[in-house]
Amino acid sequence: MIRFVDTEALERIGSVSKILPRTCARDMLQDSSRFSGSVSQDRGNPDTPRYFFSLLFTRDRVVVFFLALLVLTILVLPTISLSQAGQLALDLVFVLTLIFGAIATIQRRSLIYLVIALAISAFAVDSIAAIAPSRPLVTLDTALKLSCLSILVMVTLKRTMRPGRVTLYRVAGGIAGYLLIGLTWTLAYQLLLEQAPDAIYFQHGRIDPFARHPSHLIYFSFITLATVGYGDAYPTDPAARSLAVAEVLVGQLYIAILIASLVGMALQAKSAEAGPERPSGTRASPG
Repeated sequence: MIRFVDTEALERIGSVSKILPRTCARDMLQDSSRFSGSVSQDRGNPDTPRYFFSLLFTRDRVVVFFLALLVLTILVLPTISLSQAGQLALDLVFVLTLIFGAIATIQRRSLIYLVIALAISAFAVDSIAAIAPSRPLVTLDTALKLSCLSILVMVTLKRTMRPGRVTLYRVAGGIAGYLLIGLTWTLAYQLLLEQAPDAIYFQHGRIDPFARHPSHLIYFSFITLATVGYGDAYPTDPAARSLAVAEVLVGQLYIAILIASLVGMALQAKSAEAGPERPSGTRASPG
């Protein structure tokens, strides 16, 4: 039996078999060089955080630990009456919360150092105010903490809303962002009450605006953020009312945007895993 062989087809097959290994090898070398180059650039970049943090903790664990500290600060600690030493320990926990939040959410090393410096400065001012009480020191402490929280809120929201896969880090960051919004407004209310003590009415009586742990303001901030409103606390000053309205708007918009973003990211990841669409004009090979 005589068989006719397509020599042109054989030549194409031979050329492809020679080109494919070279192409794969070249692509592997390019990928490895890009990876090594990016790592070396990151290590030499002053805006990249140091790598010993990633050796000690994974980013997901740091975010989860940061979220746990936020829950502890908001839900557990206000129910405990503490002595002066306990108050200092509470301030230390809050400073650690800010530091872990900076490590977990901020990529620029200079910004991490800024938040750490502000947090340590706030703890130092708070410690001095505990020994020698002074209203200017308390106001300075509140302003420093408010600055730290404002930075963390902006960075956390930016990293949570960026495109990518829906992971534990992203979900925990979204929850932490919501809690950070409530804490930020808590300190804003406290800074306002230090200047105008009657700006917010509380049914059980006037609170101390210079309290080191404003549990009543945490309560007021989060019922405002969640638009609950039990009627036992409400703003009476125009500035306090403006802050309350802004918090309500931010809280409602944040939840809507966060849910929409997570759903969109999940759908996009699902469609990407399904595989790219087949180009038009091509045929599927018979199975």
